[in-house]
Amino acid sequence: MSDKFTEITTVGLGGRITKSIKGVLLGIVLFVGSFGLLYWNEGRVDISNIAKKAVEINAETENAEVSLNGKLVSASGIVNSNQIIGDNLFLKPDRFMVVERRVEMYAWVEKSRKKSKRNVGGSETSKKTYTYLKEWAERPESSSDFKYPEEHQNPQKSLDSYTGKTTAATIGLYSFNPQSIKFPDASVLPLNSKNTNLSSGAILANGSYLFLHKSDSGTFLNPQIGDLRISYYVIHPNFNGTIFGKLNGNKIDPYHDQDGNYLYRIFFGNREDGIATLHSEFTNALWIMRLVGFLIMWAGLSFLFGPISTLLDILPIFRTISRFFIGAVTFFVSLVLAVVTIAVSFIFNSIIMLFIVVILVIAIIVLLLFMWRKRRETVSIPKI
Repeated sequence: MSDKFTEITTVGLGGRITKSIKGVLLGIVLFVGSFGLLYWNEGRVDISNIAKKAVEINAETENAEVSLNGKLVSASGIVNSNQIIGDNLFLKPDRFMVVERRVEMYAWVEKSRKKSKRNVGGSETSKKTYTYLKEWAERPESSSDFKYPEEHQNPQKSLDSYTGKTTAATIGLYSFNPQSIKFPDASVLPLNSKNTNLSSGAILANGSYLFLHKSDSGTFLNPQIGDLRISYYVIHPNFNGTIFGKLNGNKIDPYHDQDGNYLYRIFFGNREDGIATLHSEFTNALWIMRLVGFLIMWAGLSFLFGPISTLLDILPIFRTISRFFIGAVTFFVSLVLAVVTIAVSFIFNSIIMLFIVVILVIAIIVLLLFMWRKRRETVSIPKI
């Protein structure tokens, strides 16, 4: 059986108009929702600003200030744990703080591509192509969701990914809970015969993987559907790190402020590295959501003009002009509205900025009134 299928469908003008009218309702939801998304995004808290307010303590010295208990602190020092852990399967226990087992299955993956052609008279012919490829996937798709599942059956994944952490750890003289804290990203662990337990038919492959064939003829270089490859990512103890959390005697626990913000993180490097990482995460998410909000707004506006575009598709010349004109107008309007919404949301979500804007508005009004009064007095002076 082929691994590529093509469907060709033609929808008449009436069907397209009906579909576009239904799309108007979706457009309203998207358009209105985009404002809420952008406003919410601008109101999110930059956790790095909270981290900057953390009291810096010496991890190598026991704190003598009782007043710091319950406060947000940061401490830098050697992060350590004497426990040994593995994954209770292939990786032999060792001094790891975090162990991540990533299991990928060689599986069928469905990809689709659609091309549409609008015809004279307003009808539309669509050509949708489904292609089935074999790829490594940590979360393989269910074949029941495929358009053409015949001969593209994915078996049930026989082994899941896994994350394990030590149950006790310290940074300097202070203990923390590694089970609930967020660690930095783990690094890939090179695999060899000394640190792995080659059971259940697992074999070493490429220095970074274990290969587990579930088929009769699968190999690492020529895998078959259902075969597994396993890699490990770990964090070793004894690294220089910085923790942010609530001081509780000789422990550092999760921190919650009165607004519900949460901070319990550990980073490689010093305090400044941790704050920079937090700010970078916030900034990246901020701009991604701004872009998403703009695209949702643009899509919403495009759906609102859908019936007009569909009617103008009757003649090719009208189709080309309408698509370009409506696309350009909705893009520009969405861009302006998104920028204004972001600016207004930023102001209203910032008390200091809102105060500055109010003062500026009052100052401008007072200045305009003063100029108007001055001009009126000048006009009212009688000529001699």
